[in-house]
Amino acid sequence: MDAVFRVDFELRWNMPVYVLHDDGSEQPIFGPHDALRYLRECPTTGPKENYELAMDACERCMNREIDRALARALFVVAYTNLAMMRM
Repeated sequence: MDAVFRVDFELRWNMPVYVLHDDGSEQPIFGPHDALRYLRECPTTGPKENYELAMDACERCMNREIDRALARALFVVAYTNLAMMRM
């Protein structure tokens, strides 16, 4: 029997996360789908544990397996680590 998975691409966080680009502009990240897109496009160097954890959390959130607040928090941690490595 085939399983059907419902993926919610429109799922939003209560408050967006704003990420900074190198030119100083801000980009709002409204939910786990935006976060996944951002993380996939972001070059990664160094330890990737937080990055991979955030990717997994966002995917699981879109599958309604974990709470969106947890996925958001893990994305913030991963983004902070990525931003710190670029400095």
